Amino acid sequence: MILTSMFVCFCVASAINFLKTRRQRKTIKNLKGPFTWPLLGSMHKLLLLTPKNFFHRSSTYLAKYGKFSRCWVFHRLFIPVADRELAHQLLHHEQYLETGNELMQDWLDGGILMCRKDEWPQRHQLLSKLFEQQNLMRLLELSRYQAVQFELKFTEMANREVFNVWDVVSPLVMDLMVMITCGVRPTEDYTVALKSLSELYRQRFLSAQSANRFTFWLTCPFMRRRQKRLIKQLNANHMQLINQNRLQWQMQEQTKANCYTIDAKYHQSLLDSLLLQGDHTEKEICGELNTCNYFGYLLCSTTICFALVMIARHPSVQMRCLEEIKKARDSAGWDLQRLPFLESVIMETLRLYPPQVILGRELSTDFPYTHSVVGNGNLPAGAEIYINLFEMQRNEELQLKAEHFQPERFLENPPELLSFGLGPRSCPARQFTVSLIKSLLAPILEKFEFLPFGDALQLDLQLILGSRNGFQLALKER
Repeated sequence: MILTSMFVCFCVASAINFLKTRRQRKTIKNLKGPFTWPLLGSMHKLLLLTPKNFFHRSSTYLAKYGKFSRCWVFHRLFIPVADRELAHQLLHHEQYLETGNELMQDWLDGGILMCRKDEWPQRHQLLSKLFEQQNLMRLLELSRYQAVQFELKFTEMANREVFNVWDVVSPLVMDLMVMITCGVRPTEDYTVALKSLSELYRQRFLSAQSANRFTFWLTCPFMRRRQKRLIKQLNANHMQLINQNRLQWQMQEQTKANCYTIDAKYHQSLLDSLLLQGDHTEKEICGELNTCNYFGYLLCSTTICFALVMIARHPSVQMRCLEEIKKARDSAGWDLQRLPFLESVIMETLRLYPPQVILGRELSTDFPYTHSVVGNGNLPAGAEIYINLFEMQRNEELQLKAEHFQPERFLENPPELLSFGLGPRSCPARQFTVSLIKSLLAPILEKFEFLPFGDALQLDLQLILGSRNGFQLALKER
Protein backbone atom coordinates (compact mmCIF):
# COMPACT_ATOMS: atom_id res chain seq x y z
CA MET A 1 0.00 0.00 0.00
CA ILE A 2 2.81 2.39 0.93
CA LEU A 3 4.72 1.60 -2.26
CA THR A 4 1.58 2.11 -4.33
CA SER A 5 0.93 5.49 -2.69
CA MET A 6 4.53 6.55 -3.28
CA PHE A 7 4.29 5.52 -6.93
CA VAL A 8 1.04 7.46 -7.39
CA CYS A 9 2.56 10.57 -5.74
CA PHE A 10 5.62 10.28 -7.98
CA CYS A 11 3.46 10.03 -11.09
CA VAL A 12 1.35 13.03 -10.04
CA ALA A 13 4.44 15.10 -9.24
CA SER A 14 6.01 14.12 -12.56
CA ALA A 15 2.87 15.11 -14.46
CA ILE A 16 2.68 18.49 -12.69
CA ASN A 17 6.38 19.13 -13.34
CA PHE A 18 5.97 18.22 -17.02
CA LEU A 19 3.04 20.59 -17.44
CA LYS A 20 4.84 23.44 -15.66
CA THR A 21 7.94 23.07 -17.83
CA ARG A 22 6.14 22.28 -21.10
CA ARG A 23 6.75 25.70 -22.63
CA GLN A 24 10.44 25.65 -21.71
CA ARG A 25 10.87 22.19 -23.18
CA LYS A 26 9.24 23.27 -26.43
CA THR A 27 11.54 26.30 -26.67
CA ILE A 28 14.79 24.33 -26.38
CA LYS A 29 14.04 21.40 -28.68
CA ASN A 30 17.02 22.32 -30.84
CA LEU A 31 19.50 21.79 -27.98
CA LYS A 32 21.17 18.48 -27.18
CA GLY A 33 21.45 17.20 -23.64
CA PRO A 34 21.53 14.10 -21.42
CA PHE A 35 18.58 11.76 -20.98
CA THR A 36 15.86 13.29 -18.79
CA TRP A 37 14.06 11.04 -16.28
CA PRO A 38 10.51 11.88 -15.17
CA LEU A 39 10.60 14.49 -12.39
CA LEU A 40 14.31 13.89 -11.56
CA GLY A 41 15.56 15.12 -14.91
CA SER A 42 19.30 14.52 -15.36
CA MET A 43 20.02 14.51 -11.64
CA HIS A 44 22.47 11.65 -12.12
CA LYS A 45 24.85 14.02 -13.90
CA LEU A 46 25.09 16.30 -10.88
CA LEU A 47 25.20 13.54 -8.28
CA LEU A 48 28.38 12.16 -9.86
CA LEU A 49 30.01 15.59 -10.09
CA THR A 50 32.69 16.40 -7.47
CA PRO A 51 35.35 19.11 -7.13
CA LYS A 52 37.96 16.49 -8.00
CA ASN A 53 36.39 15.18 -11.23
CA PHE A 54 34.69 18.40 -12.38
CA PHE A 55 37.11 19.20 -15.21
CA HIS A 56 37.24 15.66 -16.58
CA ARG A 57 33.47 15.26 -16.52
CA SER A 58 32.94 18.74 -17.92
CA SER A 59 35.24 18.00 -20.85
CA THR A 60 33.48 14.67 -21.49
CA TYR A 61 30.05 16.33 -21.29
CA LEU A 62 31.00 19.03 -23.80
CA ALA A 63 32.47 16.48 -26.19
CA LYS A 64 29.24 14.47 -26.10
CA TYR A 65 26.54 17.16 -26.09
CA GLY A 66 28.32 20.16 -27.56
CA LYS A 67 29.37 23.55 -26.21
CA PHE A 68 25.79 24.77 -26.01
CA SER A 69 23.33 22.27 -24.48
CA ARG A 70 20.58 21.79 -21.89
CA CYS A 71 20.31 19.80 -18.66
CA TRP A 72 17.18 19.39 -16.53
CA VAL A 73 17.35 18.86 -12.76
CA PHE A 74 13.83 18.56 -11.32
CA HIS A 75 12.07 21.74 -12.54
CA ARG A 76 15.29 23.69 -13.10
CA LEU A 77 16.68 24.17 -16.58
CA PHE A 78 20.47 24.46 -16.76
CA ILE A 79 22.18 25.67 -19.93
CA PRO A 80 25.89 24.72 -19.81
CA VAL A 81 27.82 26.93 -22.25
CA ALA A 82 31.42 26.88 -23.45
CA ASP A 83 30.57 28.66 -26.68
CA ARG A 84 32.01 32.12 -27.36
CA GLU A 85 29.30 33.02 -29.88
CA LEU A 86 26.46 32.65 -27.39
CA ALA A 87 28.49 33.98 -24.45
CA HIS A 88 29.16 37.21 -26.33
CA GLN A 89 25.49 37.80 -27.08
CA LEU A 90 24.43 37.14 -23.50
CA LEU A 91 27.16 39.00 -21.62
CA HIS A 92 26.99 42.10 -23.82
CA HIS A 93 23.21 42.36 -23.46
CA GLU A 94 22.06 45.07 -21.04
CA GLN A 95 18.85 43.28 -20.04
CA TYR A 96 20.15 39.93 -18.78
CA LEU A 97 22.27 40.88 -15.76
CA GLU A 98 20.91 38.72 -12.90
CA THR A 99 23.52 36.26 -11.65
CA GLY A 100 21.05 34.03 -9.79
CA ASN A 101 23.70 32.92 -7.27
CA GLU A 102 21.42 31.21 -4.75
CA LEU A 103 24.23 29.45 -2.89
CA MET A 104 25.73 32.72 -1.60
CA GLN A 105 22.47 34.53 -0.83
CA ASP A 106 22.56 34.22 2.98
CA TRP A 107 26.00 35.83 3.13
CA LEU A 108 26.27 38.19 0.14
CA ASP A 109 22.66 39.36 -0.15
CA GLY A 110 22.59 43.13 -0.62
CA GLY A 111 25.98 43.21 -2.36
CA ILE A 112 26.89 43.85 -5.97
CA LEU A 113 26.85 40.15 -6.93
CA MET A 114 23.23 39.69 -5.85
CA CYS A 115 21.84 43.09 -6.84
CA ARG A 116 19.02 43.49 -9.35
CA LYS A 117 19.78 44.59 -12.91
CA ASP A 118 18.27 48.05 -12.31
CA GLU A 119 20.64 48.55 -9.34
CA TRP A 120 23.76 47.44 -11.19
CA PRO A 121 24.69 50.73 -12.98
CA GLN A 122 24.69 52.64 -9.68
CA ARG A 123 26.75 49.95 -7.90
CA HIS A 124 29.19 49.78 -10.82
CA GLN A 125 29.62 53.55 -10.77
CA LEU A 126 30.22 53.54 -7.01
CA LEU A 127 33.01 50.95 -7.25
CA SER A 128 34.52 52.66 -10.29
CA LYS A 129 34.78 55.93 -8.33
CA LEU A 130 36.75 54.11 -5.65
CA PHE A 131 39.48 53.50 -8.23
CA GLU A 132 39.68 57.02 -9.66
CA GLN A 133 43.20 58.32 -10.14
CA GLN A 134 43.94 60.05 -6.81
CA ASN A 135 42.53 57.27 -4.62
CA LEU A 136 43.94 54.61 -6.95
CA MET A 137 47.48 55.86 -6.32
CA ARG A 138 46.88 55.73 -2.57
CA LEU A 139 45.48 52.20 -2.77
CA LEU A 140 48.50 51.08 -4.81
CA GLU A 141 50.78 52.67 -2.21
CA LEU A 142 48.96 50.56 0.37
CA SER A 143 49.64 47.52 -1.83
CA ARG A 144 53.34 48.39 -1.97
CA TYR A 145 53.42 48.53 1.81
CA GLN A 146 51.83 45.07 1.94
CA ALA A 147 54.45 43.86 -0.58
CA VAL A 148 57.06 44.49 2.13
CA GLN A 149 55.18 42.01 4.32
CA PHE A 150 55.29 39.55 1.41
CA GLU A 151 59.08 39.92 1.25
CA LEU A 152 59.45 39.27 4.98
CA LYS A 153 57.28 36.13 4.83
CA PHE A 154 59.05 34.78 1.75
CA THR A 155 62.43 35.41 3.39
CA GLU A 156 61.36 33.00 6.14
CA MET A 157 60.59 30.39 3.45
CA ALA A 158 63.88 30.82 1.55
CA ASN A 159 65.99 27.66 1.18
CA ARG A 160 63.20 25.36 2.35
CA GLU A 161 62.76 22.34 0.14
CA VAL A 162 59.08 22.78 -0.77
CA PHE A 163 56.19 24.78 0.67
CA ASN A 164 52.61 25.67 -0.24
CA VAL A 165 52.70 29.28 -1.39
CA TRP A 166 48.96 29.63 -0.60
CA ASP A 167 49.80 29.59 3.12
CA VAL A 168 51.98 32.67 2.65
CA VAL A 169 49.92 34.61 0.11
CA SER A 170 46.30 34.23 1.26
CA PRO A 171 46.57 35.76 4.80
CA LEU A 172 48.43 38.82 3.48
CA VAL A 173 45.97 39.31 0.61
CA MET A 174 43.07 39.05 3.06
CA ASP A 175 44.60 41.78 5.25
CA LEU A 176 45.06 44.00 2.21
CA MET A 177 41.50 43.49 0.94
CA VAL A 178 39.96 44.33 4.31
CA MET A 179 42.08 47.48 4.53
CA ILE A 180 40.85 48.50 1.07
CA THR A 181 37.18 47.78 1.78
CA CYS A 182 36.83 48.58 5.48
CA GLY A 183 39.70 51.03 5.94
CA VAL A 184 41.23 49.15 8.89
CA ARG A 185 43.44 46.14 9.41
CA PRO A 186 41.28 43.13 10.34
CA THR A 187 41.30 41.77 13.89
CA GLU A 188 42.29 38.17 14.44
CA ASP A 189 38.66 37.19 15.13
CA TYR A 190 37.52 38.82 11.89
CA THR A 191 40.26 37.07 9.91
CA VAL A 192 39.36 33.67 11.36
CA ALA A 193 35.64 34.22 10.70
CA LEU A 194 36.19 35.32 7.07
CA LYS A 195 38.52 32.42 6.35
CA SER A 196 36.23 29.87 8.04
CA LEU A 197 33.12 31.12 6.23
CA SER A 198 34.92 31.10 2.87
CA GLU A 199 35.99 27.49 3.43
CA LEU A 200 32.47 26.53 4.53
CA TYR A 201 30.97 27.84 1.30
CA ARG A 202 33.67 26.13 -0.74
CA GLN A 203 32.70 22.85 0.92
CA ARG A 204 29.04 23.43 0.06
CA PHE A 205 29.77 23.89 -3.64
CA LEU A 206 28.88 20.77 -5.71
CA SER A 207 27.56 19.11 -2.55
CA ALA A 208 24.21 17.40 -3.19
CA GLN A 209 23.30 17.80 0.48
CA SER A 210 24.02 21.48 0.93
CA ALA A 211 24.02 23.27 -2.44
CA ASN A 212 20.22 23.69 -2.53
CA ARG A 213 18.78 25.95 0.19
CA PHE A 214 16.02 23.52 1.18
CA THR A 215 18.23 20.40 1.34
CA PHE A 216 20.87 22.41 3.21
CA TRP A 217 18.26 23.46 5.77
CA LEU A 218 17.00 19.88 6.05
CA THR A 219 20.22 17.82 6.08
CA CYS A 220 22.97 20.07 7.46
CA PRO A 221 21.68 21.67 10.69
CA PHE A 222 25.12 21.96 12.33
CA MET A 223 26.80 23.47 9.28
CA ARG A 224 23.84 25.82 8.83
CA ARG A 225 24.11 26.95 12.46
CA ARG A 226 27.84 27.53 12.10
CA GLN A 227 27.31 29.45 8.86
CA LYS A 228 24.71 31.68 10.50
CA ARG A 229 27.01 32.35 13.47
CA LEU A 230 29.96 33.33 11.25
CA ILE A 231 27.84 35.64 9.09
CA LYS A 232 26.46 37.29 12.22
CA GLN A 233 29.99 37.75 13.58
CA LEU A 234 31.27 39.41 10.38
CA ASN A 235 28.26 41.70 10.11
CA ALA A 236 28.58 42.68 13.77
CA ASN A 237 32.13 43.82 13.00
CA HIS A 238 30.85 45.76 9.99
CA MET A 239 28.16 47.47 12.08
CA GLN A 240 30.76 48.45 14.62
CA LEU A 241 32.87 50.04 11.86
CA ILE A 242 29.81 51.80 10.41
CA ASN A 243 28.95 53.32 13.79
CA GLN A 244 32.56 54.32 14.41
CA ASN A 245 32.77 56.08 11.04
CA ARG A 246 29.50 57.92 11.62
CA LEU A 247 30.63 59.05 15.08
CA GLN A 248 33.98 60.17 13.67
CA TRP A 249 32.26 62.23 10.97
CA GLN A 250 30.04 63.89 13.57
CA MET A 251 33.12 64.83 15.56
CA GLN A 252 34.81 66.14 12.42
CA GLU A 253 31.81 68.32 11.62
CA GLN A 254 31.92 69.77 15.13
CA THR A 255 35.67 70.34 14.78
CA LYS A 256 35.19 72.13 11.45
CA ALA A 257 32.52 74.33 13.03
CA ASN A 258 35.07 75.37 15.68
CA CYS A 259 37.60 76.21 12.91
CA TYR A 260 40.07 73.46 13.79
CA THR A 261 41.96 71.60 11.08
CA ILE A 262 41.60 67.82 10.84
CA ASP A 263 43.74 65.15 9.23
CA ALA A 264 42.16 63.36 6.27
CA LYS A 265 42.34 59.58 5.92
CA TYR A 266 45.21 58.38 3.76
CA HIS A 267 42.89 56.53 1.38
CA GLN A 268 39.15 56.31 0.86
CA SER A 269 37.83 52.84 1.61
CA LEU A 270 34.79 51.16 0.11
CA LEU A 271 32.99 51.68 3.42
CA ASP A 272 33.72 55.42 3.21
CA SER A 273 32.26 55.54 -0.31
CA LEU A 274 29.12 53.68 0.72
CA LEU A 275 28.53 55.93 3.73
CA LEU A 276 29.26 59.11 1.79
CA GLN A 277 26.66 58.21 -0.82
CA GLY A 278 24.15 57.90 2.00
CA ASP A 279 21.38 55.98 0.22
CA HIS A 280 22.38 52.42 1.15
CA THR A 281 20.80 50.41 3.95
CA GLU A 282 23.01 48.79 6.57
CA LYS A 283 22.17 45.40 5.05
CA GLU A 284 23.39 46.58 1.64
CA ILE A 285 26.58 48.00 3.12
CA CYS A 286 27.32 44.72 4.92
CA GLY A 287 26.51 42.77 1.74
CA GLU A 288 28.86 44.95 -0.31
CA LEU A 289 31.72 44.60 2.18
CA ASN A 290 31.19 40.82 2.41
CA THR A 291 31.12 40.48 -1.39
CA CYS A 292 34.28 42.50 -2.04
CA ASN A 293 36.19 40.92 0.85
CA TYR A 294 35.26 37.40 -0.19
CA PHE A 295 35.97 37.73 -3.90
CA GLY A 296 38.97 40.00 -3.48
CA TYR A 297 40.55 37.64 -0.97
CA LEU A 298 39.97 34.39 -2.84
CA LEU A 299 40.32 35.54 -6.46
CA CYS A 300 43.47 37.63 -5.96
CA SER A 301 45.11 34.98 -3.74
CA THR A 302 44.39 32.28 -6.30
CA THR A 303 45.69 34.34 -9.22
CA ILE A 304 48.95 35.18 -7.43
CA CYS A 305 49.51 31.54 -6.45
CA PHE A 306 48.91 30.23 -9.97
CA ALA A 307 51.13 32.99 -11.41
CA LEU A 308 54.02 32.13 -9.06
CA VAL A 309 53.76 28.42 -9.87
CA MET A 310 53.76 29.17 -13.62
CA ILE A 311 56.71 31.55 -13.28
CA ALA A 312 58.63 28.94 -11.26
CA ARG A 313 57.99 26.28 -13.91
CA HIS A 314 59.00 28.53 -16.84
CA PRO A 315 62.54 29.83 -16.16
CA SER A 316 62.70 31.89 -19.38
CA VAL A 317 59.50 33.72 -18.34
CA GLN A 318 60.97 34.36 -14.87
CA MET A 319 64.20 35.74 -16.35
CA ARG A 320 62.34 38.08 -18.69
CA CYS A 321 60.19 39.33 -15.80
CA LEU A 322 63.32 40.01 -13.74
CA GLU A 323 64.99 41.98 -16.54
CA GLU A 324 61.87 44.07 -17.04
CA ILE A 325 61.45 44.74 -13.30
CA LYS A 326 65.04 45.94 -12.94
CA LYS A 327 64.61 48.38 -15.84
CA ALA A 328 61.31 49.70 -14.43
CA ARG A 329 62.72 50.42 -10.97
CA ASP A 330 63.48 53.95 -9.82
CA SER A 331 64.05 55.67 -6.49
CA ALA A 332 60.33 55.61 -5.68
CA GLY A 333 59.82 51.93 -6.53
CA TRP A 334 58.48 50.42 -9.73
CA ASP A 335 56.67 52.20 -12.51
CA LEU A 336 53.84 49.72 -13.07
CA GLN A 337 53.22 51.11 -16.56
CA ARG A 338 56.68 49.88 -17.55
CA LEU A 339 55.89 46.24 -16.69
CA PRO A 340 53.95 45.06 -19.78
CA PHE A 341 55.45 41.57 -19.77
CA LEU A 342 54.61 41.00 -16.10
CA GLU A 343 51.08 42.12 -16.91
CA SER A 344 50.96 39.64 -19.80
CA VAL A 345 52.05 36.89 -17.36
CA ILE A 346 49.10 37.79 -15.12
CA MET A 347 46.71 37.82 -18.10
CA GLU A 348 47.96 34.47 -19.38
CA THR A 349 47.56 33.03 -15.88
CA LEU A 350 43.98 34.30 -15.79
CA ARG A 351 43.33 32.81 -19.23
CA LEU A 352 44.59 29.33 -18.34
CA TYR A 353 43.46 29.36 -14.71
CA PRO A 354 40.44 31.66 -14.32
CA PRO A 355 39.76 31.78 -10.56
CA GLN A 356 36.03 32.10 -11.18
CA VAL A 357 35.53 29.20 -13.53
CA ILE A 358 31.79 29.67 -14.03
CA LEU A 359 29.92 32.86 -14.96
CA GLY A 360 26.21 32.55 -14.23
CA ARG A 361 23.11 34.31 -15.53
CA GLU A 362 19.47 33.67 -14.64
CA LEU A 363 16.92 34.71 -17.25
CA SER A 364 13.90 36.69 -16.07
CA THR A 365 12.57 36.95 -19.65
CA ASP A 366 13.13 34.98 -22.84
CA PHE A 367 16.55 35.50 -24.43
CA PRO A 368 16.55 35.48 -28.26
CA TYR A 369 19.83 34.36 -29.82
CA THR A 370 21.39 33.58 -33.18
CA HIS A 371 23.81 30.70 -33.56
CA SER A 372 25.79 29.26 -36.43
CA VAL A 373 25.57 25.64 -35.18
CA VAL A 374 22.24 25.08 -33.39
CA GLY A 375 20.38 27.76 -35.35
CA ASN A 376 18.37 30.72 -34.10
CA GLY A 377 16.08 30.38 -31.12
CA ASN A 378 15.08 31.52 -27.65
CA LEU A 379 16.24 30.51 -24.20
CA PRO A 380 13.13 30.58 -21.97
CA ALA A 381 12.62 32.69 -18.86
CA GLY A 382 13.75 30.83 -15.75
CA ALA A 383 16.71 29.14 -17.46
CA GLU A 384 20.02 29.21 -15.58
CA ILE A 385 22.99 29.73 -17.87
CA TYR A 386 26.47 28.65 -16.74
CA ILE A 387 29.36 29.81 -18.91
CA ASN A 388 32.47 27.63 -18.49
CA LEU A 389 35.42 30.02 -18.81
CA PHE A 390 38.00 27.29 -18.19
CA GLU A 391 36.97 25.31 -21.26
CA MET A 392 36.23 28.35 -23.41
CA GLN A 393 39.60 30.00 -22.89
CA ARG A 394 41.47 26.76 -23.64
CA ASN A 395 39.67 26.19 -26.95
CA GLU A 396 42.24 25.22 -29.60
CA GLU A 397 39.85 26.36 -32.31
CA LEU A 398 40.10 29.96 -31.13
CA GLN A 399 43.88 30.24 -30.66
CA LEU A 400 47.02 28.24 -31.26
CA LYS A 401 48.52 26.20 -28.42
CA ALA A 402 45.70 27.25 -26.12
CA GLU A 403 46.77 24.72 -23.46
CA HIS A 404 50.31 26.16 -23.28
CA PHE A 405 51.51 28.96 -20.99
CA GLN A 406 52.67 31.64 -23.42
CA PRO A 407 52.49 35.17 -21.96
CA GLU A 408 53.83 36.61 -25.23
CA ARG A 409 50.40 36.14 -26.82
CA PHE A 410 49.13 39.13 -24.79
CA LEU A 411 51.92 41.32 -26.15
CA GLU A 412 51.58 40.45 -29.81
CA ASN A 413 47.90 39.91 -30.57
CA PRO A 414 46.03 39.83 -27.24
CA PRO A 415 43.19 37.28 -27.17
CA GLU A 416 39.91 38.19 -25.57
CA LEU A 417 39.96 37.51 -21.83
CA LEU A 418 36.68 36.65 -20.14
CA SER A 419 38.01 36.15 -16.59
CA PHE A 420 36.76 39.62 -15.61
CA GLY A 421 33.49 39.17 -17.46
CA LEU A 422 32.26 41.09 -20.50
CA GLY A 423 29.72 43.76 -21.23
CA PRO A 424 27.77 45.91 -18.76
CA ARG A 425 28.30 43.52 -15.82
CA SER A 426 32.07 43.13 -16.21
CA CYS A 427 34.29 43.62 -13.16
CA PRO A 428 34.63 47.34 -12.29
CA ALA A 429 37.93 46.65 -10.50
CA ARG A 430 39.70 45.02 -13.45
CA GLN A 431 42.52 47.52 -13.95
CA PHE A 432 43.04 48.00 -10.23
CA THR A 433 43.26 44.24 -9.67
CA VAL A 434 45.94 43.82 -12.33
CA SER A 435 47.92 46.79 -10.95
CA LEU A 436 47.60 45.45 -7.41
CA ILE A 437 48.91 42.02 -8.40
CA LYS A 438 51.81 43.61 -10.31
CA SER A 439 52.72 45.73 -7.26
CA LEU A 440 52.80 42.56 -5.10
CA LEU A 441 54.71 40.37 -7.56
CA ALA A 442 57.40 42.82 -8.71
CA PRO A 443 59.38 43.11 -5.43
CA ILE A 444 59.37 39.39 -4.64
CA LEU A 445 60.41 38.44 -8.19
CA GLU A 446 63.33 40.85 -7.92
CA LYS A 447 64.46 39.52 -4.56
CA PHE A 448 63.78 35.78 -4.93
CA GLU A 449 64.27 33.09 -7.53
CA PHE A 450 61.28 30.75 -7.60
CA LEU A 451 62.15 27.09 -8.19
CA PRO A 452 59.98 24.43 -9.88
CA PHE A 453 60.07 21.95 -7.00
CA GLY A 454 57.17 20.00 -5.55
CA ASP A 455 54.27 18.13 -7.14
CA ALA A 456 52.39 19.32 -10.20
CA LEU A 457 49.07 21.12 -9.77
CA GLN A 458 46.01 18.91 -9.25
CA LEU A 459 43.14 21.14 -10.26
CA ASP A 460 39.82 21.08 -8.45
CA LEU A 461 36.83 23.37 -8.22
CA GLN A 462 35.38 24.55 -4.93
CA LEU A 463 33.56 27.74 -5.91
CA ILE A 464 36.90 29.00 -7.22
CA LEU A 465 39.65 27.19 -9.08
CA GLY A 466 42.22 25.59 -6.80
CA SER A 467 44.68 22.75 -6.41
CA ARG A 468 44.03 19.74 -4.19
CA ASN A 469 47.69 19.44 -3.24
CA GLY A 470 48.28 23.16 -2.85
CA PHE A 471 50.60 25.39 -4.85
CA GLN A 472 53.98 23.77 -4.29
CA LEU A 473 57.30 25.44 -5.09
CA ALA A 474 60.57 26.50 -3.50
CA LEU A 475 62.62 29.68 -3.61
CA LYS A 476 66.02 31.14 -2.78
CA GLU A 477 67.25 34.68 -2.37
CA ARG A 478 68.99 36.15 -5.40
